[in-house]
Amino acid sequence: MNTIRLTGEFTQKAQMRYTPAGLAVLEVVFHHMSVVKEAGSDRKLVFDFAGKACGDIALALDKEPLGSVFEVSGFLAPRSQRSRQMIVHITQYSQGV
Repeated sequence: MNTIRLTGEFTQKAQMRYTPAGLAVLEVVFHHMSVVKEAGSDRKLVFDFAGKACGDIALALDKEPLGSVFEVSGFLAPRSQRSRQMIVHITQYSQGV
């Protein structure tokens, strides 16, 4: 199974682009901060993660203001066929906490 759910502040977005088939694609960056338990101790996590949205999700996310906090759901995949870098493919999002 390959699913991911993260909360983050919407910090960057690239210009909307379209595939040759006309599908909207938007690349974004979120800033995440949280505390998780690991081996019985608290661990503070602070990192940025790249995301990519396609179709209706891309069109909707493009209208959202930077600085908003969202919970994003999706899956991890390589940035491209030849890349080993991972990116979150966003399949849905909602207002975060």
